[in-house]
Amino acid sequence: MRKRLGRAAATIGTALLVATGIAVVEAPAANAGNCTGRFCGAVKNRTGRTEHFTTSLGSGAHFCDVWNRDGGTGSNFWHAPCVQRTMGNGVVGGNGTGVDVDAFTFANSGYHERFTRVGTWHWRTAGIWTKIRDGEIADCGIGDGNEIWCTVLVQVGK
Repeated sequence: MRKRLGRAAATIGTALLVATGIAVVEAPAANAGNCTGRFCGAVKNRTGRTEHFTTSLGSGAHFCDVWNRDGGTGSNFWHAPCVQRTMGNGVVGGNGTGVDVDAFTFANSGYHERFTRVGTWHWRTAGIWTKIRDGEIADCGIGDGNEIWCTVLVQVGK
């Protein structure tokens, strides 16, 4: 009897989510410049310093030393082939642009990173890359101690 009630509750809950259009979707891992549908990784630089990014993680003539191979918060080091590009202030990539940023770093300075606005801050040394997933944006600015602080967030759809 309890199993039947549990299944019925799960079925009703799923039907309600489908009927109202509510869904929770984790951003897929960004990979080699390809966006998943309209979801693309992006970087926003507000630091006044040169930021490095790649749209080709996994292929290319350069190497990116990525601390989080899967794009999550867990450490899984990857000495990945890539093509490194640079930018000043501005935004590269993002949902609906067709440009998919896979990872970022600051080659001349260490930086702090966190995933979500309430995530724990972590220090990354200069040249260590942080991978982001499709649909995420790494928003970097200057904060305490004139240091770089980057928050990785899920983008609002376009």
